[in-house]
Amino acid sequence: MGCIYEDSAKEFKKNRTPEQKKVINYFRPLGGCVGGVISLFSRMSDDQYEAMIAERVKQINSMDAALNKLGIDVDMVKEVKPIYFEGYHFDEKKTFARLGKDDKWRSSAYEITWIFAGDKQLYVYNYRFNMDEDSKTVTAEEFFYKDITNVNHTTETVEKEIYDFSCIKSKKGRKSVEYNDFVLSAMGDKLLCSMHATEENERSIQGLKNKIREKKNA
Repeated sequence: MGCIYEDSAKEFKKNRTPEQKKVINYFRPLGGCVGGVISLFSRMSDDQYEAMIAERVKQINSMDAALNKLGIDVDMVKEVKPIYFEGYHFDEKKTFARLGKDDKWRSSAYEITWIFAGDKQLYVYNYRFNMDEDSKTVTAEEFFYKDITNVNHTTETVEKEIYDFSCIKSKKGRKSVEYNDFVLSAMGDKLLCSMHATEENERSIQGLKNKIREKKNA
């Protein structure tokens, strides 16, 4: 009996750039003996994918972009050192996810966040982009200190479809992915921004909590 070929990943590669096709192959290899083997040996490494992310982040020039989008300059936001978060975004159904050889989850979507503290309010800039397609979401918001009820770091879990090589067809399963968010709550609204769980980020959140507390009690 011959190999059964399933080109499940092929549909996702239509009208994509060569770089975007590489990203799709990283997350979702072709099925079938021939397609699967080709995908397996041409798949980029975890480090290569992270290098692609880093280059994209560098191109965004995010701090200048954030200040311009928010309509502020650095002299207006000197209450605390500008806070920067970045991390993989997982909660949309259309994003791909993959567990690397280093046991670290990665996604096809990534977020950059800048937080600036002014005299009376916080300014938050968030830039989310997809590596497998030409799509991005940019938001710029302001929150008065008196309206902020909480800021914290939360760990969430979402189930994602995971694909891997199989000679019969594209192997598909579901796994729970744990990821981290910075959360800002204000007047019943909640802002979530992807972030890596690091000691530096925890210190930044604690410092922001102290500043908000100080402003609310002033």
